[in-house]
Amino acid sequence: MKRNRKTAAVLAGFIMMALMMVSCNESNSYRELTKQEIQSAFLTVRGYHTGKMVYLKNIGNYQTKTDTVDISWTIDTDSTLTIHNFAVEPFAEFITDNELKEALLQQPYQDVKCKIHFVGLSPVLFYVGVDAPAYNITYGGQSHKVQLAFYGIANSFGVYDVPTQRMEIHLVGAGIYEDGTYKEKYLSTTNIPMLLFTPNK
Repeated sequence: MKRNRKTAAVLAGFIMMALMMVSCNESNSYRELTKQEIQSAFLTVRGYHTGKMVYLKNIGNYQTKTDTVDISWTIDTDSTLTIHNFAVEPFAEFITDNELKEALLQQPYQDVKCKIHFVGLSPVLFYVGVDAPAYNITYGGQSHKVQLAFYGIANSFGVYDVPTQRMEIHLVGAGIYEDGTYKEKYLSTTNIPMLLFTPNK
């Protein structure tokens, strides 16, 4: 039990440390980057990246551990990022409706578009706004459009350390929409999906 709590705390710790980094950067000397600075930040991180997506896995009795899946992403422009073959498991782990959970797990992975906004140069920092991936699935005897929503500004963001050339992206799940309506009942109230993208070594 202690080990499960420890591994779950690792992921939370990564996210909290990065949040503190963003917070310190903003509180010390926050200003909007110029167009030239945004272009410089983009040129530093642009292109195709591969790594692991670390996420919390629910193992019952209010216990979690961490698990990983392969992930890749492309920073396409100075305002867009694409996550390739996004896995639904991090959300499905904490869905309370078993029919919805099983139906979602049967869906093929899909590319997910994101909007990004550069806010720092050293390290390179950018906020991430995820365009909620949508799935047309059937459960409970009816067809529904299900969307997985993420928190934006300052909760979901990327960090690139120039000296080590290491990038991490942190995403925090916000909830589930069914046919355009937010459904609080579908997501666990004891844990939320937290995702950490780490680069391959």
